[in-house]
Amino acid sequence: MRSFVLVCLVACGSSSDPPPDHAKIFGAARPATLSAPSGFDDAKSYPLLMVLHGYGANGFVQSAFFGVSGLAAAGEAFVIAPDGLTDSTGKQYWNADPVCCDLDHTGVDDSTYLGTMLDDIMKSWPEIDPARVYVLGHSNGGFMSYRLACDHADTIAAIGVLAGDATTTPCEPSQGVNVLHMHGTADDVIPYSGAEPSVANWAGYNGCGATRHTTGSADFISTVAGDETTLATQDGCPAGADVELWSMAGGGHIPSLTPAFEPALWAWFGAHHR
Repeated sequence: MRSFVLVCLVACGSSSDPPPDHAKIFGAARPATLSAPSGFDDAKSYPLLMVLHGYGANGFVQSAFFGVSGLAAAGEAFVIAPDGLTDSTGKQYWNADPVCCDLDHTGVDDSTYLGTMLDDIMKSWPEIDPARVYVLGHSNGGFMSYRLACDHADTIAAIGVLAGDATTTPCEPSQGVNVLHMHGTADDVIPYSGAEPSVANWAGYNGCGATRHTTGSADFISTVAGDETTLATQDGCPAGADVELWSMAGGGHIPSLTPAFEPALWAWFGAHHR
């Protein structure tokens, strides 16, 4: 995995010079800070990436884990990584699905909270390209990413999910959403067995075909030798509604990611706009 210290320094060192009337704090009573692109230029358009943490983690750590903390500092994107509520065990969570992870049964509506946050950010920052609004989540945050794709398909162009499953509740997306599902075959928390049904469900929602073909392989896990990750794309998907599965052979729930992972992930998002 990348040096955590280096990534954190990049994240903390991000700076930009947006107009003074542009908000950077969103979420009302549950505030989150938006990182604007360094060298912000209101004549340009930028993508927006929302990062959703896993159960017991937080937005800052999750962004560092994925390696996307530096996107704002590099002037490439707006990035926001909100935190979920804290449960009775002291762990932060998202209420994404009955199986994950509102263990106290509070019924908090995180879908509306996060969807409203995205809408408010885009209203405040017209420089954000509505065709490039992305959500990236790990584990519980992956479940939440799928929930947002179900409920806010008109806003979200693509989601990336690592070690999470599609929601078990009814899902009726208003339009297709590009989906990238990444999962370790040795995941002992959210088993890999959920990956295939998750991908198949979204292939159905998006109007894709029933078959999938391999497009390549990559070395994304430092603790597994060779190109352990198989990249596969669903056949017959309409434009703007691709579904892909990156199967990480031998990968666990929190894999040790190589430096090749983040560039490949961000390139995938870049290629999957509305």
